[in-house]
Amino acid sequence: MIDMFSLDASLGQLIVLGIFTFALGIFAGMVGLALGAIRYPVLLLMGFNPLVAAGTNLGVSILNGTAASWPHWREGRVIGPVVLVIGLPTIIGALLGGLFADSVRVWVLLTGIGVIQAISAVTTFLQWRTARRAARSAVADGVTSSVDATSHGVSLKFRSQTLYGVIGLVIGILSGASGLVLAFLRIPVLINVLRMEPRYAVGTNNAISVLAGVFGFLGHAVNMNFDVSMLAVMGATGMIGSFIGAKQTGRVSAITMRLVIAILLSASMPIIVTRIFSTYPN
Repeated sequence: MIDMFSLDASLGQLIVLGIFTFALGIFAGMVGLALGAIRYPVLLLMGFNPLVAAGTNLGVSILNGTAASWPHWREGRVIGPVVLVIGLPTIIGALLGGLFADSVRVWVLLTGIGVIQAISAVTTFLQWRTARRAARSAVADGVTSSVDATSHGVSLKFRSQTLYGVIGLVIGILSGASGLVLAFLRIPVLINVLRMEPRYAVGTNNAISVLAGVFGFLGHAVNMNFDVSMLAVMGATGMIGSFIGAKQTGRVSAITMRLVIAILLSASMPIIVTRIFSTYPN
């Protein structure tokens, strides 16, 4: 018999997760990141099965990202060519990762997620430090604003397309297997490599995350690695929060948001490390 409520969450746990996901959704919508890497350790802290929690978390990320998509699309912050070049390989990778996640040992999956999260925390912190220095230099030089002229016309040559496609494929495989859309790994590529202006990178990244999440979740759904009640509660509250947050994109300092994300990612690392040792060698 198929168990669609395998995590067996209590009413109290669902209420706490609903409130938490709503608050996190507001912030996620602002920065264009699913922030599943922050939700997932909370699910582990509550003692839920890592694999089922990963699939459920991915489903929540899809719903949250979908709710945030309309404000980004309406404001013209989604760049279609970039979505195609990076998004399609990401979709393929996410589907493959989700399909074969069930054959990976729990501690190996958690270790992979932990490594990814550690890298993202360090990367985000370095981005914050670089952005803060740039802002201070701009103030010292009397520069009040800066707009990237390439934000609307990203150059995607054939050689570049191949490279970005490979990057998208690798991130997609990791995304599908781990239950994280890994939007934080794409943001540096969009901003630092494609030279996109941050608000356009946010909207475009959100669109790619939704596409990758859908196909990654399909892989988990085939193996029934998700919980319906938790997905419904966290999905609904997260969608409301993400929609509110997406409408605020650009109104909160990007420098401040990067620092907060880095702190949250770092703070949740001990939870994952603890679960790795508690599940080894399963």
